[in-house]
Amino acid sequence: MTKNVDYIREKARDTKVIRHADVVVVGGGPGGIGAAVSAARNGADTVLIERYGHLGGMGTGGLVTIIPQLCDYTGKQQIAGITQEWIDRLITRNAVDMPKKEHWGSLDKELVRYYFERSFFYTRLDRVVYAALIDAEISKIILNEMVEEAGIKVYLHAWGTEPIMEGNHCKGVIIESKSGRQAILGKVVIDSTGDGDLFPYANIECETAIPAHFRIANLAVCFWVAGVDYKKAMDFRRNNMKEFMGLMRKANEYGGQGGFMPSNLPDQESVMWFHSRYPNKSQIDVEELTRVEFLGHKIAGKTIEFYRKNVPGFEKAFLVLTDPQLGTRSSRRMVGEYQLGKKDLSDNQPFKDTIAIFPDLDRGQDSLDHPNMYIPYRCLLPKNVDNFMVACRAFSSDLDVQDYFNLIPHCIAFGEAAGAAAAMALQAGVGIKNVDIKSLQKQLVKQGVPLPDVNKKVDHKYEGPALVGPSFTPPH
Repeated sequence: MTKNVDYIREKARDTKVIRHADVVVVGGGPGGIGAAVSAARNGADTVLIERYGHLGGMGTGGLVTIIPQLCDYTGKQQIAGITQEWIDRLITRNAVDMPKKEHWGSLDKELVRYYFERSFFYTRLDRVVYAALIDAEISKIILNEMVEEAGIKVYLHAWGTEPIMEGNHCKGVIIESKSGRQAILGKVVIDSTGDGDLFPYANIECETAIPAHFRIANLAVCFWVAGVDYKKAMDFRRNNMKEFMGLMRKANEYGGQGGFMPSNLPDQESVMWFHSRYPNKSQIDVEELTRVEFLGHKIAGKTIEFYRKNVPGFEKAFLVLTDPQLGTRSSRRMVGEYQLGKKDLSDNQPFKDTIAIFPDLDRGQDSLDHPNMYIPYRCLLPKNVDNFMVACRAFSSDLDVQDYFNLIPHCIAFGEAAGAAAAMALQAGVGIKNVDIKSLQKQLVKQGVPLPDVNKKVDHKYEGPALVGPSFTPPH
């Protein structure tokens, strides 16, 4: 028997086709929810494939239970549509927290201080902004309801492993599950895996390098601690900041994690959230993913040990949950029909094919001068593959854009546009690269998506008060 074999040759086999569909969406995270729901509501027979046993991705299983940056610095909401519907459904179940609408954009120092203490996601640029903290478990129920109501066929516990290709034409997806290896054929395939998992098998050009100083270079193992005396903990932090910060440093030295945020959700005052950043060599390397999982759980254990002994309010606290889904911030980034880049961060003019507006809130004075980022439809399209779209953080962008605009509401917006475009292209009998952009934009507006007047010259000049605090790297 030969030792040190580098490859084996697998047997050729027939794979059973279990379904035909108009649109096949791979990945049931925020991008996949947006894509599948939008496609189905626009009349497409839609299949949604998800490798975990729940929908919502980072927004539920990853415990990144924050839908941030929904308004610009003036308080004007710029991301809505399916994102707002998710939040609205949470509101009816008393399962969300956010600043009051009349406070969005406020510069009032007392309001800013109040909301900052509740969550640093509620303030940016010395202002109150619109962000929502959400209940992960109720969100899973809501997202199930949304896909069921839309008539989407869902396969959970199924991993979309590779596209089915005929030359440059994508005609479906191979899935692997406990049912074995199966095929689903579709007229349009949408990659919403977050990591562009289908790219290598479709020969789609992508970039993966991420310098260590970027936010997106880090993995996360988020966890929740319950049994906390909220008032005691928050009063200690507020009134003894120097001592509190010293304890947080000691927590890190002990092998735990310093820093936490209150849940803020109704009836969950005893719950604190811990979000982490773990440097790594690659977020698509299985050995690195395994290493970080072990490290993150070890640190979670050390954290609760230290806090119970040393931090007021945590005397009876306990580790209640670690994320069932590893927190990934970025990996593959498609090089598509248009690659959003650093130059676009300083351009206030919308693209002719704008399909979303993303508030720019994390770049200090640059955000005041350039308050919104416009997203062209072309950044969802690969250069050399037909009938294939990307609706997740793997959209076509460089590092500078990716570092700021790959969060949960951004991915939902990508998906909402991609799903609508796929359905409209099929109805019109054209390829997705030939969909009528004006019709797509009109449909997105009907769906509640704010869009700019692309024919109007934007000449923005910030003339408000100067920033008091420094700009900072986004914490999510």
